[in-house]
Amino acid sequence: MSGHKKTKTATSGSETKAHDTAKEAGVMPARRRTISPSLMWALLFTGGIGVWALTGDIKGGAALKVQQDAPAQKNELSLNESDNKLSAKKPVKLFQVRTAVFNKQRYGAKLIIRGRTYSDTQVDVRAETPGAVIKLPVEKGDFVEKGTLLCQLEDGGRRAALLEATAMVAQAKGDYEASKKLKRSGHTAGLRVLQHKALYDRAVAQLERAKLDSERTKIRAPFKGYVEKLPSKVGSLLAIGEHCSTLVALDPLHVVGAVRERDVQKIKSGMEGTAKLITGESAKGTIEFIAAMAEPETRTFRVELVIPNPNGRLRGGVTADIELPLAERDALLLPPSILALDDHGVIGVRVVNGAKKVEFWPVKIISEQKQGIWIEAFPFEANIITVGADFVKEGQSVESVPDKKFAGQPGS
Repeated sequence: MSGHKKTKTATSGSETKAHDTAKEAGVMPARRRTISPSLMWALLFTGGIGVWALTGDIKGGAALKVQQDAPAQKNELSLNESDNKLSAKKPVKLFQVRTAVFNKQRYGAKLIIRGRTYSDTQVDVRAETPGAVIKLPVEKGDFVEKGTLLCQLEDGGRRAALLEATAMVAQAKGDYEASKKLKRSGHTAGLRVLQHKALYDRAVAQLERAKLDSERTKIRAPFKGYVEKLPSKVGSLLAIGEHCSTLVALDPLHVVGAVRERDVQKIKSGMEGTAKLITGESAKGTIEFIAAMAEPETRTFRVELVIPNPNGRLRGGVTADIELPLAERDALLLPPSILALDDHGVIGVRVVNGAKKVEFWPVKIISEQKQGIWIEAFPFEANIITVGADFVKEGQSVESVPDKKFAGQPGS
């Protein structure tokens, strides 16, 4: 027993000694460790959860997902192919516009110049001798002929001066005739005859002045026309040069207007034109004046049309248009609603070309009238958009439908 204990003690001591020796050498013997089954299942469960969190499935998840997505992609491709087949079978519907073809017409263009009528002959009739007004036989607005009495001044001793001048002429004439007879008989010198001749001529001159002064008391119309103003009154004292009346001649009548720079080369002196007054009256005349210099403020040229007005029915100062015919040209008559503007503000029309695409064609307006707007004709036939032009743009494909509204009308 004691021997066994000694042996065990010795063995323990040797093991201890061997452990110490290995420890000193830095080598530790491996120790056997065992894992319990519950810990192992816990580790496997935890690992499975991690795999599921990353792949979405514990086993074969990715492959299953690919197998499930493949039919969906196949179905999607099938739907796209079906849509493409339907699109190929059913054409895209184009935007529909209405169009019309307007035929060319010969248009006699007219240049219209805004203006007014006026009298080129307006005179203030003034007194040429002093005197008080004793008679006014006319009134404002009266039409008078040449030589009609406008103002009658008092005589003021002019008749007496006329009688005196007449007597002096008679006396001087007698002396002159007597001296000529005496000279022929040799009873007087030739110088005496010359003296009497001078006295006679002076008396005649005084008589003429007396007659003229007496005649000037009757202020008469220098031409036929209308009495525009009559400032004098009976009893008014007029000095030389003071105003008796204003006389206006309306035959011929002038129509003055202003033509633009770009149109002044279209007219020439001697051209015939028509003046259309705002009163509804009209008369034909001739261009007699075109200014050589433009007005600096308006950059326009003054033009005058002279029209006959023998009975004075046309009045001055009335608004009037001067219409001058120009050369005929090919033109189109369009309704104003057809015109459009491009992005740069140019006036034109939208047309449909042979490829069923929209184009914009600029236009040049000739004139604007009640029935429409005249433009210069295009060199080619134009399929002009009448309805829908504001909803399309250049280069767009459209469907053109004839506009029945313009079928059979002049110009279409």
